[in-house]
Amino acid sequence: MQLCFNYVKSAYDTMKKSYLLLLYFFVLTFFSCQDESETITLNTQNSFAKSSPISSLISRVSQYETTADNVLDGTSNCSIKLPAHVTVNSQYVYVVSESDFQAVQDIKNQSATDDDIVHFGFPITMVYPNYYEHDVATEAEFESIIAGYGDDSPYRDIFCINFNYPISINIYNSNDQVASSVTLQNDNQLYTFVNNLTDGEIVGFVFPITLTNSSGDNIAITTNSQLESAIENVINDCDTTSSGTLVLSDVLTTGSWYVSYYYGDGHDQTNYYNGYNFNFNPNGTCTAIKNSITINGDWDINDENGYQRLDLHYDGSALEEMEEGWKVLEFTATSMRLREESGGGSDNHYLNFTKN
Repeated sequence: MQLCFNYVKSAYDTMKKSYLLLLYFFVLTFFSCQDESETITLNTQNSFAKSSPISSLISRVSQYETTADNVLDGTSNCSIKLPAHVTVNSQYVYVVSESDFQAVQDIKNQSATDDDIVHFGFPITMVYPNYYEHDVATEAEFESIIAGYGDDSPYRDIFCINFNYPISINIYNSNDQVASSVTLQNDNQLYTFVNNLTDGEIVGFVFPITLTNSSGDNIAITTNSQLESAIENVINDCDTTSSGTLVLSDVLTTGSWYVSYYYGDGHDQTNYYNGYNFNFNPNGTCTAIKNSITINGDWDINDENGYQRLDLHYDGSALEEMEEGWKVLEFTATSMRLREESGGGSDNHYLNFTKN
């Protein structure tokens, strides 16, 4: 069967890097010999790539839930497949479902002098965010795996909102200029799809789609911007990366930081900030040091429409892209996720700091 292909894209500034062209409006049309046709449409606001900020949010919603059972395993890097036999402070609990987690927590709360260590009846099965299952035969093996994780995941699963399936996604591969589509039936498939995207692949949901929040309400989504907002708005409700009693200024001024992610102008620019160490002083001054060269600046935190805003300024032009009023989306003791909003959401910049 002969496939005829028609590719149309909008005009764009030729001085831009060539891969930025892919984020602009294009229409792909296929015609079969039977004159049947399929049209795949993506545009700059409703398409994304693996490095796009929304990809991380989609992954966190669709990943295997690893935070809810932290009362058992003490980590969000994995989960324990239920049912599980556990003993806590010499008391036995048969954990069949998430509703039994509270029984484990109640035992831990009975005394402030107990060790509160959860001992499993082995073997157990550990499940990772990518749905991979690993059988663990002994407690020594389990403790070795847990010790190897180091710090807990800074941005964990977002389990209080869920995608409703099926979901269709259009795909364009710029490397071979082939367009296709896929229909996904569950979280496992969506997580795998997003995390297996390759360089040159641009994808977009076939809207509308719906999500369901923890109250059982369905949320209709027709744009990427709406999807991002719907997920961002429930993160604190999920309490997956809650700052709890942490104070942002205290976290910011403790230790030094590096840029673990920067996204702007339609692509990942993290590499530009490699080698910089950022320090924030309690008096409102800050420094960025790279190769023994110090750039001075200042910082401030302000409240804005129910959110905290981190304002940054640095001398000179080397860090001018960081000189924004950054909306604080999430922070923990070791990480901060920030967004600078502009262009009605079409040209947002994203900045993640991670503590050294």
